[in-house]
Amino acid sequence: MQTRKTSRRKSTPNVRAMMDYFMASLMVFFGVFIMFSEKIIGYDYFEGSNFVTGKMKWVIGVLFMLYGVFKAYRGYVAAKIEKEFQHEDE
Repeated sequence: MQTRKTSRRKSTPNVRAMMDYFMASLMVFFGVFIMFSEKIIGYDYFEGSNFVTGKMKWVIGVLFMLYGVFKAYRGYVAAKIEKEFQHEDE
């Protein structure tokens, strides 16, 4: 006999993994936007900023992209663990 918690878990997608994938895509987009805003929108969005200039723009962009890749990996691991957990219940 399946418990209510187990049957509900099989019918719903892994929300944490989907959220991690969504946040990963946002972080990668923001990283690319920070580095290439002049080419994307036609002018440098961070022109008046004292902090996001020169090499710092590239450092922040790369950090955003690395964090996005980390979030995507976390989503992958969460989905894999959930899948293994579901196979154990069967």
